[in-house]
Amino acid sequence: MDERPLLIGKLEAQFRQLSTLLYDTSIDPRIVDAEIAPLLDENVRFTDPWQQEKGRGKYRLGLAGFHAMFRFTLDITQASVQLAADGASGRAMVDGIMNLQPLGQLFTYPLRTILVYEFAVSPGADGAPQIRIHAHEEMWSIADMIAVLPMTGRVYRRLFRPAFARGFLAASWLSARARGVLPDWRSKPQ
Repeated sequence: MDERPLLIGKLEAQFRQLSTLLYDTSIDPRIVDAEIAPLLDENVRFTDPWQQEKGRGKYRLGLAGFHAMFRFTLDITQASVQLAADGASGRAMVDGIMNLQPLGQLFTYPLRTILVYEFAVSPGADGAPQIRIHAHEEMWSIADMIAVLPMTGRVYRRLFRPAFARGFLAASWLSARARGVLPDWRSKPQ
């Protein structure tokens, strides 16, 4: 029997739990650190749209500071793990909404977030998969951040994005026409 699908299912559950620990600030940062630190490679690399840093100590400091400075939760919509052919390493992707709460419950800022973890995996003492995280990347859209800002967001959503789309489509039409690849909108797709 192929054990790989079972292993992938266990890893997906483990990365869901790990992501919840990392992105739910109602959990005591000391508990988060105790659970996460043993899973980190000495040279773990963290990347988000604003920063990139390397090293377990820096990762742990950033995690503690983030939990101390901000309030947020993560609603996970899906998790997926892909293993290398030898099953000794892989990538996990977790997709969800990070709910930033800069003013507590008064205001929640939903931010679509994709988390990517690169890891090594080996059997643990209890038979459960033991992971070692080498890289953790947090991706979110700057456009999403701008779109929900008071006043600026309205201008961005109602003026800038539609104007940019029209400009892009005009440039696309000119380029496609110049190269002779302009679609015929009158014909129906096959």
